[in-house]
Amino acid sequence: MAHVVFLRAANVGGNNVFRPAELARSLGHLGVVNIGAAGTFVVRERASATAIRREIATRLPFALDITVRSAASVLEIVRQNPFENVKFARERRGWIAVLAAPAKQPVVLPVAFPNRTKWAVRIDGCEGVFAHGMWRLRPGGFVIPANAVERALGVSATVRWWETFERIARELRAKG
Repeated sequence: MAHVVFLRAANVGGNNVFRPAELARSLGHLGVVNIGAAGTFVVRERASATAIRREIATRLPFALDITVRSAASVLEIVRQNPFENVKFARERRGWIAVLAAPAKQPVVLPVAFPNRTKWAVRIDGCEGVFAHGMWRLRPGGFVIPANAVERALGVSATVRWWETFERIARELRAKG
């Protein structure tokens, strides 16, 4: 079964020397395909989530959270398309959060940050180990979706834009 790997806080441009394409090449025996620059990978070969996590961790010069999800679960999120009737723009985007575990605390949705009327991040749905919502640019500061999700749901999360999930799905479908 194929898997999808999401690295949390890989910080491509910061102090961590992380080159996703190089990491993918070093994991060629697992059929790893790099998706973008944030630490998102499709693993095509059969391997357990534990083995994949271990293989990646041994190749990184720093520690970070590595979340591995089945390709089927990611494809199901894309099939559900929580943004079907939403128009995106540079200042308004949809995101999916990959949770390290199911939410620790129940929440009444939607949840908005910093508040309901002047929100920059809104959590619209949460099912199992995935949450989704909207981000919009607003005066007064940038709100990071992952921080909002972690605060609201009480669990570690990494976030990717909806377009990244669409790319993952295309990659999974292209090679069967």
